Parts: sequence; C-alpha cells; structure tokens
Amino acid sequence: MIIKFIYKKNDSISFEEALGIYNSIFYVLECDDEYLHELWKEVIDSALIYVSMRVNWNYLSREEKSEKDQLRTSYHNTFMINLKVFHKLGEQLDLDTSWRNKLGSPEDRKRWRDFAGYLICIENIKAR
Repeated sequence: MIIKFIYKKNDSISFEEALGIYNSIFYVLECDDEYLHELWKEVIDSALIYVSMRVNWNYLSREEKSEKDQLRTSYHNTFMINLKVFHKLGEQLDLDTSWRNKLGSPEDRKRWRDFAGYLICIENIKAR
C-alpha cells in the first residue's frame, strides 16, 4: 500500500503531523492582521502551483522531467520562501509560531514538499 511506503521513509511527514501543523497555523490566522492573511494566501497559491507540478511529474517522460526540473525546484523554493516569510511575520506579531519547528529545517525539503501537498488537500476539504 502506498501510504505504508510513504510513512516508512524517515524524511516524510505523516498526514497527522501535517494536520497538527495546519491546525496550529489556523490559530495564528485568528489574528486580524491583513498582511498576515495576504501572506497566507501567497503560501496557498505557491503550494497549489508546486503541488500541481508534483502531481503531473508522475506522468512526465524522463526528457520532460529533465526539461522541467529547474522549474519544479523554483516552485518548491517559492513555496518555502513564502512559508518562511509568513512564519517571520507571525514572530514579529508575537504569535505562536511553534508550528515551524514541527515542520523541520528547510534542509528537510521532502518534509516541506509533503506539507505543501497536505496543505492543498486540507484546504480542498475545507472549501466544502
């Protein structure tokens, strides 16, 4: 089963972990700061672009992957930068930003990648 395969990897993040991080961020978003909410939208938008590329990655040929690899990395970097900026503003507003430590270091790119996917999944369900 694919879920068992994913969770066996040490560098992955489980749905439960991602949901916990998301819930912590949701509390941060109770703050009325307009700029904080604008940044969150940028996080979501960049996650959506990156996750769309990741999903399509499964269906690309090796040649297509080679052509789009730098673009995929750029999308991932943009998502990570946006999330870091959101976190930094949360710190400046003296909000609970402990969720960031749970996500892991930016060097743990696969955890951040997984979180982008879970984030879009959760936002999709939330939109019902």
